[in-house]
Amino acid sequence: MAKKSNSFFGWLGRQIGHVKGAIEKDVTPKEKVVYRKTTVHEAEMPQRPEEKLRRTVIDEVVVPPSPPKEG
Repeated sequence: MAKKSNSFFGWLGRQIGHVKGAIEKDVTPKEKVVYRKTTVHEAEMPQRPEEKLRRTVIDEVVVPPSPPKEG
């Protein structure tokens, strides 16, 4: 393990390294969402009239990523 430098330039080098790593990171989505439907159901609770029961359902159709092409 490399020795950490406590100097300003050591700190600056680490910050530049973090930014460089973030720039080089692959951020392509893992899967493509082709359909999305969100449904919200609300119902009052008879024993607690000041509260509501809310249920959110998300339906999605996703397409997995295609394998990388060789050649």
